[in-house]
Amino acid sequence: MKKHIVDTKYDGVIRMLTQVMSLFNTDHLRLLIEAKGLEEKTDKRDYARVLRSAASRGLCRKTDNYKRSLIRGNNNIPRVCWSAPDEDVKA
Repeated sequence: MKKHIVDTKYDGVIRMLTQVMSLFNTDHLRLLIEAKGLEEKTDKRDYARVLRSAASRGLCRKTDNYKRSLIRGNNNIPRVCWSAPDEDVKA
């Protein structure tokens, strides 16, 4: 059985995103991690894993909203939006 080690080094960044933005996605998380000079993930899919892990610990929650990336060079696949756990978000 594979052991899962919880990665909590980005919890401060996720808390800041939930306080500042009503909706955010992995692009916002990645940009903020880069701006703060924290260790970046080598696999871009890991940012979604970080948010899912944070949601399981109650730091944020997944919404039913999807938004395309605004970052040039990224693919145009819609990404799920996340919000604060207690915030009521409308589409």
